[in-house]
Amino acid sequence: MEMNRSMARLLGRVDTEGITPDEVPPGFLRIAEGGWEVAPSGAHVLSALKSAPSGPFSDVVHEEYTVNGRGMTDYDLPASGKDRESRLLRRCVAFASSCLLRGDELRSTVEVSAYISMSYGGLADDHLTANVTFCGDHPGVRPYAADLDAFETVSILKLRRAGEPPWRV
Repeated sequence: MEMNRSMARLLGRVDTEGITPDEVPPGFLRIAEGGWEVAPSGAHVLSALKSAPSGPFSDVVHEEYTVNGRGMTDYDLPASGKDRESRLLRRCVAFASSCLLRGDELRSTVEVSAYISMSYGGLADDHLTANVTFCGDHPGVRPYAADLDAFETVSILKLRRAGEPPWRV
C-alpha cells in the first residue's frame, strides 16, 4: 500500500477496520464479480467494463486506467462532512479490494494495483468525490502514477493484491 501525504491525513481521520464487500454498491459489486480478462493488447481489464471506451490508447496502461476507471457512487451519501468522507473512502476500498481479489484468476505475471483518488470539486470546490481505477505494472511501460506525492490537490491511495490483505488499509 502506498499513498500521498493528503491520503495519509485522510486515513488518519477514517476508521478502515472491518471493511467488507457489503459496503460496495450493487452495480459496482456486479463489476467486481464479473472478474478480469486480458485484452488482445495485453491490458488487464475488468470484464464488465471491457466494451467501453474503445480507444485508441497510447499503451496498455492508458487502456487499463481508461477502461477500468469509474467515479464512485455517492448520491446516497451526505452532501458533506466526516460521514461522507468516511463512507466514500470505505466504499472505494471495498470495491477495489473486491476486484483485486478476483485478479488472481488471471494467473498473470503482471501485478495489477488499484488507485483510489479523492478530491474536492463542484462550483465552490466543496464537494468530495472519488474515483477508482486499476492498472498493471507492465515491464517497459511508464506507470500510471510513479510519484504519488506529485498529486498535491488529490488524495491518492495505491492498493496491491500481492503480499497484503486488501481489506486492511
